[in-house]
Amino acid sequence: MSKEFKIGLITIIAGALLYYGFNFLRGSDLFSPSNRYYATYTNVSGLNVSNPVYFNGLPVGRVSGFDLVQNKGYIVVSIDIDEGLKIGKDASATLANDGLFGGKAIVLDVGKSTELMQPGDTLGSEMDGGLMSQFEPVADNLNTTITKLNDLLDELNATDIRGTVDTLKYSIGTLTNKANNLKIERVVASTDSLMNSLKDRSDELEGLLTSSTKLMDSLNQVPLSATLKKVNESLDQVNQLLLAIQSEEGTVGKMLKNDSVYNNLNKLLVDMDELIIHFNNYPKDFMSPLGRKSKKLKGVSQEGK
Repeated sequence: MSKEFKIGLITIIAGALLYYGFNFLRGSDLFSPSNRYYATYTNVSGLNVSNPVYFNGLPVGRVSGFDLVQNKGYIVVSIDIDEGLKIGKDASATLANDGLFGGKAIVLDVGKSTELMQPGDTLGSEMDGGLMSQFEPVADNLNTTITKLNDLLDELNATDIRGTVDTLKYSIGTLTNKANNLKIERVVASTDSLMNSLKDRSDELEGLLTSSTKLMDSLNQVPLSATLKKVNESLDQVNQLLLAIQSEEGTVGKMLKNDSVYNNLNKLLVDMDELIIHFNNYPKDFMSPLGRKSKKLKGVSQEGK
């Protein structure tokens, strides 16, 4: 077996596998027996060979070819459908959208007739309106609504709208004027009441002003300059006293500055503490007759003498 023959064989096998795999992924099984039927359409845009044929959402066949009948203005589409599917005489093949990318598929309706079609027969053909057909009811309702709105506007135009608006403006203006008049009357009444109250309280205000005047006169008669002078003299004396205390010349300054006074006082307190302890321990040393000699004192050590 030559090398070229091997390459050719491998290429044929690879092509067959590729074709079979592609159709298998599209839902077609090349090895399952099928029957061929036909359907006619005036426009098959988006429909290609191997596009699926669905029955209740299940792929049951595929498109196998096209045949243009130019003199009659339609296209014959060959459809291979699984042999096990029973198709009635009233069956139809609808060309519909397949997904959102413009693809087409054929949706099969097997019909309800007990009389079955034979392979090679032509199915009834229909065109699905697609997405726009779903909006037709909405468009009809919208047209009806617009018509009713136009009728309502015509009725409103037929009435005396301008006269109604003028009357409404006049009524609003009248109400506004009355409201303003009422507000002015209330302001005037409040002002009169305030003036009467001020008039009634004028005597009290006059007495208050007289008392305030007397208070100011009394404050003016106070010798503020002499008082401030005495205060300044007192502050000077306090400053001199503080300076004397801070200096070391006076007694208080020496007590605050010199630590010898503190040491002497501390020694005095220690001696007094020892004296009290000795008195508590040996009271006879203080209560005995004066003729007792110091060497016989119990509480005093004689070593330092």
